[in-house]
Amino acid sequence: MRPKLSLRDELEQLFEKKFLYQKPSEGVAWHLPEKGQSIFSEFYQFGDLQRLKENLNAVKSKLNDYGTHEWSTHTNKRDPSGEVVWRLKNETKAEFVTVAWCKFFECLNRFPLIGKSVVNTLHLCEAPGAFIAALNHYMHTTYKAEEIKWNWRSTTLNPYYEGNALNEMVTDDRFMFHTLDYWIFHEDFTGNLINVANIDNMSKRCIDEFPDGVHLITADGSIDCAARPDAQEEIVARLFTAEILTALSTLGAGGNFVIKMFTLFEACSVSLLYMLNCIFNEVHIYKPATSKRGNSEVYVICLNYLKDSAGLTHLLQDMRAKLNDPNNPMVMPLFTKSQIPKDFLLQHEICCRLFMNLQCDAIEKSIYAYESNDKQYFRHIHQLRSLVSAMYYNRYHVRSLADDLCIVRKEETNKALGFWMPVYGGSYTERQSLKHGDLLKQIYCLRRELNQVEKCTNGATICTCVEKRQELLKVHLTKSTPISKLQSSLFVTEPLLLLRFRILETLDIDPIWQTAPKCELGNKKEISYQPLNDDEPYYKTQQRFFLALLESLLDLKPEKLVFQNLVFLTHYAVSLLLFLTNEIYESTEFDNNSHTITLTGLIQNKLKQMHQLMQLMSDENAHSILNIKELHKNQFSSVLLQYNNGVLLACYRRLLGEDSLTVAVNLNSTPLTQQVPDNMKETAVLT
Repeated sequence: MRPKLSLRDELEQLFEKKFLYQKPSEGVAWHLPEKGQSIFSEFYQFGDLQRLKENLNAVKSKLNDYGTHEWSTHTNKRDPSGEVVWRLKNETKAEFVTVAWCKFFECLNRFPLIGKSVVNTLHLCEAPGAFIAALNHYMHTTYKAEEIKWNWRSTTLNPYYEGNALNEMVTDDRFMFHTLDYWIFHEDFTGNLINVANIDNMSKRCIDEFPDGVHLITADGSIDCAARPDAQEEIVARLFTAEILTALSTLGAGGNFVIKMFTLFEACSVSLLYMLNCIFNEVHIYKPATSKRGNSEVYVICLNYLKDSAGLTHLLQDMRAKLNDPNNPMVMPLFTKSQIPKDFLLQHEICCRLFMNLQCDAIEKSIYAYESNDKQYFRHIHQLRSLVSAMYYNRYHVRSLADDLCIVRKEETNKALGFWMPVYGGSYTERQSLKHGDLLKQIYCLRRELNQVEKCTNGATICTCVEKRQELLKVHLTKSTPISKLQSSLFVTEPLLLLRFRILETLDIDPIWQTAPKCELGNKKEISYQPLNDDEPYYKTQQRFFLALLESLLDLKPEKLVFQNLVFLTHYAVSLLLFLTNEIYESTEFDNNSHTITLTGLIQNKLKQMHQLMQLMSDENAHSILNIKELHKNQFSSVLLQYNNGVLLACYRRLLGEDSLTVAVNLNSTPLTQQVPDNMKETAVLT
């Protein structure tokens, strides 16, 4: 699809993708149901909106056979706003710039979200922290320093809690680590906003800490929907309900609320949008120019909260009760069909049609660019990128920010995250076929992924001695909800952890127990690290092992400890290892060749502290016995990460070697050459 608009018209369209709901000036006003009226009582859909959804999905389905990574590379190169991020990073040198930074900076410039006086803000689902950095940049380049009195708090799924699923959260803590005192992870330390108790505790804390009220709340949450791209709205419904409930329970009268949403075709979304229109003076739907044109995201901008709206208190109570049911997917509409006014529904359909057409047009143009070799169109895109960047800077008066006004030193937030590997390979069609394919084909895919990981991890240090710190470590107990399943870790490279989940899903084998992990206490005793059975919670397994280790350490007083093939993936385990390294033994050596950690030279007079550690680590809610900041971004954590990587890589090679292929062949009668696609045979061979 060649562009039909001129450069000027296309540029204007990019920056003006917005819709404002018009409340009725005459007739029946939009209002919430009165107390006693039915809510969450009727499931229904709107036919016209469902037809729009079908139209959009039909266009999106054209992408099913394109490779995910190739398509992503293609759209990134031809994204009209692609130069904006580059300029902000390299010319303006703004703090912690991401696409999210750019989008929120647009929202701040287009809508009256904050004023000059005291500003208290709360940021939901905020990791890695780009909205906060953008707000800081906006305020300090818009107002004078003496006009700014800003207090902020933030929450997100906690990357330091290993019970949170890796594919549901952002693990980039470069900004968060240096601002931890401002982040709320709740009493269970999970940061899980869908937990109603967490919502209530956070609302109370914000109200107590900000007597003037919270003036602005942002919510930028999402859930990975790559496996079900046609059901994105239903998948995120529960999260959006939690975000809205949190905002309406916490926001002060007259405050503003910004929430990211996606397609708005389902009745549950229509109900939420109608509710927001009833309790805010204005509700805008806005897609920033820096938001990828081919995706479904929009920002709902809600201005001037009418906190005393009739019926709101009871409505929030009912929403809280519904959200508190973990088995409720929250796709049931909040209101009955008869409670949604026809004039609102008509406006909402116009809004959905507007953004659907824009998205479909963007996808069709991207397909045209991918399939054709239209040099004139590529020149058009190149010109458009330059114009978008120039307009972004001119329209929003982008200026540099002095280093001393940044929240975190730029050197910290600019540090590399380590290597990255795509989670999903191939096209959507190929992934679906593989998901239901035979075991041998899946093992070949796992071997291909392992080859990619190994190429990225070459050059790891073989043997390293960790230097002891000059200062003594202070015991600091952090508690959390017990970790029943290990679902994430900051102490191993992320692609390696993702591969562990893929192996576990495919082979029903957890690699971390296949290494025969153990600890040797000199030549006096050996303690193996294994779960008692498949159903034993992870925290029970590790607690039993480390308490047995401490007890044996007190009893036998070995001059040397040797951990063999044992990965330290939780704050619980790592905090004990660091304490032993720094306080109990003279020297520690990590050997990535033999996959051992060796502690030598027992300091006898320090053993009395072991009793205190045993008492603390016996608590099933114990998350760490040292301050989190002691465990990250230092020599010890870097060396440990390399060691953990090495242990897992060696284990994966054994699991995905010829023995695993033999098992797969025995389970299949189909000849080997017919089971494996031609494009996989070469890459699947372990190099």
